[in-house]
Amino acid sequence: MSQMTTPPPVSPPGPWKFPESTTTTTSAGTPVHIFDRPGQYVATVRVTVAMPLFVEPRELEGVATIMSRTLDEGTELHSANDFAAALERHGAAYGVDVSSDALHVEISVPVSHLAPAVKLLAEAITRPAFNVADVGRHVTIRLGEINQEKANAGYRAREAFAAYLFDASTRRSRPTAGTPDTIRPLTNVQVAEFYRNNIGPARAQILFAGDATGVDVAAIVDDAFGDWRAEVGPALETPEPLYLSGDRVVLVDRPGSVQSQLVIGCAGPDRRSAAWGPAAVANHVVGGTITSRVDTVLREEKGYTYGTRSSFAAPRKGGTFTLGGAVRTEVTGAAIGDALRILREARDGLTEQEVQEAKDSLTLTAPLRYEQADSIIQQVASNIANGVPIDFADTYMQRIAATTAEQATAAYREFVGTNGLLVVVVGEAKDVRPQLTELGLGDLIELT
Repeated sequence: MSQMTTPPPVSPPGPWKFPESTTTTTSAGTPVHIFDRPGQYVATVRVTVAMPLFVEPRELEGVATIMSRTLDEGTELHSANDFAAALERHGAAYGVDVSSDALHVEISVPVSHLAPAVKLLAEAITRPAFNVADVGRHVTIRLGEINQEKANAGYRAREAFAAYLFDASTRRSRPTAGTPDTIRPLTNVQVAEFYRNNIGPARAQILFAGDATGVDVAAIVDDAFGDWRAEVGPALETPEPLYLSGDRVVLVDRPGSVQSQLVIGCAGPDRRSAAWGPAAVANHVVGGTITSRVDTVLREEKGYTYGTRSSFAAPRKGGTFTLGGAVRTEVTGAAIGDALRILREARDGLTEQEVQEAKDSLTLTAPLRYEQADSIIQQVASNIANGVPIDFADTYMQRIAATTAEQATAAYREFVGTNGLLVVVVGEAKDVRPQLTELGLGDLIELT
């Protein structure tokens, strides 16, 4: 038997575009975007409704989350148990999510059961019952979750980061799903009122991805949603967030912790900025992957952590840059010092090789990231919520591919460290406090 000693040639990848959609509208005027993906027999249908959280009453923040969780807890046609049983009969998985700008409700279902499943999805969104007992149960569940979140170092770090990055007047400075003081007073009356004021066909867009061969998706969606007549006007535009600037250190005491959870960051661009694409490239180099500058030092060379990751992230308006991870308590100060040094040194310039490798990683993996129906829907729903075109992924990838080392450096330098860096540490305060003091990072804010 002959043995091949020369590997076969590998052709360069061909051009790739984000999947295209066919767009129509329901009889109620709601846009419907259909992504036909032959061979994907489990379809995803998502309804994205513009719902900026800043419209929540300040004393009832979290009402949007309770509302979203009770949509399927009984409708005008089905009890909660009957609704769940109907979903199960059709093999449908139901999910809901609330972001700072939108409500997302979706089902994943075999295409052969699409019509009845979409009917159920529409029923949850357009005809919820908001029964007293169901709302009360979810209020209790949410209060229990808050207690669990307080025990989670990662959650506490993110919560403190938001509270000290944004001005207190900005909604994003406070938890998306509310606090005990704002959740406890909620009843079905306030939940139903919030629903009536904010959920309607004029604010919604409906997305489908899956194999549409022989299926009239537009007709199925219109049959389910075409008679949606809620009188809700366009959503108010999200205001620009107000950031707090300067170098700051926040220490959250977590007695008994053997690790310190870190979040280091600052304000960043959002998708409206020309820096959004180049910033993603820069992030990949600095802290976005296992081969990044930060991980090479903190994980590989010094063994402080199992891994750290950084990212530029943004809702509709106003972005953030964060670097996060957990390190051993005894090396907390050293790890923070090294991380800050690396973040600041990156402002001096990224190399052509680093940038090219980052671009290749981000662009050449895109076809795999958007292979499945649900990943397509998630990206498009995010685009809609964030106020950019549904094919934004295409222009985003084009910007990344065209990014030079100078542009990536400029995007990074524009944001990271320019107006200071916020350092949040969640850990054993008595052990960590002296290490932070030695770093000389300025006044230390301590929380319990």
